[in-house]
Amino acid sequence: MANEGRGDHEEPGSHNNRNNRRMARVVEWVVIALAVILAVLVVFFVREYLNLRREQILNAREASIDHVLKGHGPLTASDVDIIQPWMTFDYLNRIFVLPADYLQTALPVTDTHYPHLSITSYARDTNEASAAALTNVQTAIKNYFAQEGTGNSSSSATSPSNASLGFPTGAVQGSI
Repeated sequence: MANEGRGDHEEPGSHNNRNNRRMARVVEWVVIALAVILAVLVVFFVREYLNLRREQILNAREASIDHVLKGHGPLTASDVDIIQPWMTFDYLNRIFVLPADYLQTALPVTDTHYPHLSITSYARDTNEASAAALTNVQTAIKNYFAQEGTGNSSSSATSPSNASLGFPTGAVQGSI
């Protein structure tokens, strides 16, 4: 009883209060560390995005297609060099004005996602290299125009070359 007034005795629950304060400090430091990491990542990704834009890697795909389609009618067999692995069969059917099921039958494509299937996905499904699948698609489109007798219409004079689209001459476009 003599010790009651001197503070040598801990009140019940004071140990829990200390642990709670310690845990709150740890949580604060973890939140601060996560916020700093997030800020660093945002800065890194923004810088990389800007670098890709400056090097014209990010917008090369859109620019190449826009360049071809401006002032140009439907694409023909002479335009197959603009086909990229990211393109879907639906997109190819529209820009080359192909029947909806032509490429599905010509290649043949068995994936149920057709025509919303990219050439890259088609290559993966058929265990082909992306460049080989790209060449097969280009050949199928050329064959379609050869059968239709419209393979090299007058639009071939306005059809851009790989170099004018920003692709290196002789390069496989799928590598972009």
